[in-house]
Amino acid sequence: MESLIQTINKLQDVFAVVNENPIDLPQIIVVGCQSSGKSSVFENLVGKSFLPRGTGIVTRTPLILQMIKYTNKDREFMLKLTNNDNIKEWACFSHKPNVVFKNFDEVRQEIEKRTDILAGENKRITDKPIVLQVYNSLYTLTFVDLPGITKLSVGSQPKDIDEQIEKLIFKYAQQPNSIILAVVTANTDPATSESLKIAKQFDPEGARTIIVVTKLDLIDQGTIKDTTDFLSGKIILVKLGIIGVVNRSQKDINENKTMEETLRSETEFLRSNYPDIYKNHGYQVLAHVLRDILIKHIQKTIPTLYKNLQHTIIKLESELQTLKTPDCEIEFISELLTDISSSYCATVIGNRKDISNKTLVGGARIADIVNNQFVKEFMKVDPLHDLSDEDIRIKLLNTAGIKKSKSINQDAFEYLVRKQLENLIEPALSCVEIVRVEMMNIFDTIDQKYLDKLNRFPKLNIDIKNTLKKLLESKSKSTKKSIRSYIKTHQESLNITNPIFLSQLIKLSSMCQNPLKNNYSKHFDQARTIMYQTGKTQSDFSMLVKDIMTDLYKEILSGLSGTYTSDEICVQVQLQKHLIKNYFLFIRDILKDFVPNRINHKLINFIIKKFYKQLKTDVLIPFINIPPSKRMLVEEEGVAEERQRTELLLNAVNRAFKCLDEI
Repeated sequence: MESLIQTINKLQDVFAVVNENPIDLPQIIVVGCQSSGKSSVFENLVGKSFLPRGTGIVTRTPLILQMIKYTNKDREFMLKLTNNDNIKEWACFSHKPNVVFKNFDEVRQEIEKRTDILAGENKRITDKPIVLQVYNSLYTLTFVDLPGITKLSVGSQPKDIDEQIEKLIFKYAQQPNSIILAVVTANTDPATSESLKIAKQFDPEGARTIIVVTKLDLIDQGTIKDTTDFLSGKIILVKLGIIGVVNRSQKDINENKTMEETLRSETEFLRSNYPDIYKNHGYQVLAHVLRDILIKHIQKTIPTLYKNLQHTIIKLESELQTLKTPDCEIEFISELLTDISSSYCATVIGNRKDISNKTLVGGARIADIVNNQFVKEFMKVDPLHDLSDEDIRIKLLNTAGIKKSKSINQDAFEYLVRKQLENLIEPALSCVEIVRVEMMNIFDTIDQKYLDKLNRFPKLNIDIKNTLKKLLESKSKSTKKSIRSYIKTHQESLNITNPIFLSQLIKLSSMCQNPLKNNYSKHFDQARTIMYQTGKTQSDFSMLVKDIMTDLYKEILSGLSGTYTSDEICVQVQLQKHLIKNYFLFIRDILKDFVPNRINHKLINFIIKKFYKQLKTDVLIPFINIPPSKRMLVEEEGVAEERQRTELLLNAVNRAFKCLDEI
């Protein structure tokens, strides 16, 4: 079973080299406040005094402590390096794999040196770990010691030291495979313990938390019963248990009290003060429990770990493929232009296989924008915007001159309708602009793997986007021109006798419905009589009805002026107002469909058909014509480093997978 822990040790070593951990490793992380006795817990488990001590923050990097019950092979390797058969326990660092430390004071010095290298000498924190292997004859166990929690900066410590430490602890504690070893002091109220707050935050059920209670020898005798209840799990419930320990005092350290003597003193203290539960506490129990917990936890997580490593390998291989240096630049650009064009067009059309089911993208978003922005706003345009009755009256009088008539003033009507239809041009052209912007934005939503390739080469990226931008701007102008011309045609060529308009006019006007109802039968009978007398076909009959109906609408329209009882000019104003409004609504309904259709035809479909051809013309051909010596694709700054990082990480994950595969 110890081989399981050593396998995880190997994975920690592998990922420590690249300073990245792409998977959630099963491990015990140690969380506690400064001066909670965290260092003493480590040293008592190891049986050696080797950790840096002092005021303020001492632990400034994650310290991965791997206790290894050495094998004959391990001992032979040590002897090969030292030629010293008297060494019974020794240490090695992953950054100095071929250096054996037999003096644990030197281990402390090396931790201090390495910390200054990784974190700097200004008391800052780093997430770069130090990996320390301690070879012993007792057991195999692994911990990750994290900086002690603090709330105030002291001396030269950074002002945000509490935030730095919290961020680092959270990084480890939030991983589901981390066992949280929360160190609390016996003379601290559990309700205010910072380490227990963090454990509760990331493990609310207490399923992966074990509590270690230190400084049992420093509490008042009157609080022993409360402490007993705490140690027995009656105050806080965690599923992995609560274990009390007694650390070496500063006096013990100064007098070089051995670990063996410390363990004997601890046992006597626990037996005397906690006679009913002492067998469940102490460092020997803690080591056994932690080892048992870690092994079972590793066994539980191995299948998931194995699967995660496989997925990580596939992901990194894909990333590396994206980051690889092109063998043939022309072929690379040609294929990339084809892929980008195809993905762009598929996104617009809706043919993407990896299309989102969460948000609207591509053509669907354009359609949604047209329906929810353009159509709604377009239909809100007031037919009589900025046109008062007084404006109509003055125009009627000015166009009539010295004449007075009850008939419709066609000149005034045409002028005023043209003026009101002008209000439809701006929202119609705005729709073109909205679609143009969205067509440009769609480029950033194409297949991510093509964007990742393109992002490596800033100039190529700019050239491709500029090609699309120029194409969209050019076609937007011609589309706007076409739409403006179409609206101008309706402004210049009014057709007040259009049957559809007149039909809508009557439907929308209660004053017209009664005259139409009274006259409809008479005119329809007239048309049928003519058909029988002349022997015309059904098709001819339909045309005849259309002509007669048009005359009927004219008749009703002319009679509208008789429905007003006000003075003559007021009658004309109301009639003109009525006609202007209904003709405006008639044309607006036509444009509501025409504008989106014209945009689809003149802009969207054109881009879909011409994008790739334009890319070849503007990007590929100029690239081919550049002399080979000047044709080098220039990668974005940092891409080479990212490629190297990905290669190293992929190698590390492959090694980790091989280690796991050996179990």
